Amino acid sequence: MNPKPWLALTIAGFMTGCGGSASPSGETAKAAPAAAQKAPERRETVFDPWVGTIERAKGVQNTVDEQAAEQRRKIEEATR
Repeated sequence: MNPKPWLALTIAGFMTGCGGSASPSGETAKAAPAAAQKAPERRETVFDPWVGTIERAKGVQNTVDEQAAEQRRKIEEATR
């Protein structure tokens, strides 16, 4: 069996699958940006308490990083 026809059919299949769609009509093109600008209302979820926990953990990590940097600076000054 010759692989060239299969290769041609495969490429043709990919090309038809990648075809573009029609451009939107004038009404839908103008309405889409207005809808995109409106932000949806924020609703409370079951994950909200965990978000606060993550923020507190980030604050603790920043504190630890600052203390570690200060300790390194003191050690560096003491070794001079």
